[in-house]
Amino acid sequence: MPRNPVQALLNQARYLVLIAVAGLTVLSVATFAWAIAKTVKLFGALLDGGWRGDVALVDLLGVIEMYLLAIVQLIVAIGLYELFVGDLDVPNWLEVTSLDDLKKSIVDVLVVFLGVKGIEGLVEAERPLDALMLVGATAALIVALSLFRMVTARAKVDKPAPD
Repeated sequence: MPRNPVQALLNQARYLVLIAVAGLTVLSVATFAWAIAKTVKLFGALLDGGWRGDVALVDLLGVIEMYLLAIVQLIVAIGLYELFVGDLDVPNWLEVTSLDDLKKSIVDVLVVFLGVKGIEGLVEAERPLDALMLVGATAALIVALSLFRMVTARAKVDKPAPD
């Protein structure tokens, strides 16, 4: 029970996060629908013989990218709900008890997303130097995110237990 009016107000204000959760959930559903539409379009193009060119690979990577984006949106919505409102019945890897847990889940999917974007850019690049610069930049981002994940995971393990 809150002891003072400010505490009572802040206790109820946490439910404002439901606005973000609802918005992200709707956005995630819309992104999934968009990805499904792109999947159907790609499937039709493949049936018409489009599988013979590099364009089909780029389109396939674009579909994968859309699904990954929808997953990130859903992970953030679930994470915010768990952090501010209450627990959900989710797999262990998706349980969020801190902002670090939420960042971990986002970074994990973001690394795959960047890999897909890097491959997509590699296929679409017109000059070898452009391809090299794009792949190098993508690799640097992936390494930075992976190092971030390792450091935060190690810091969590090394953190002394509260008394």
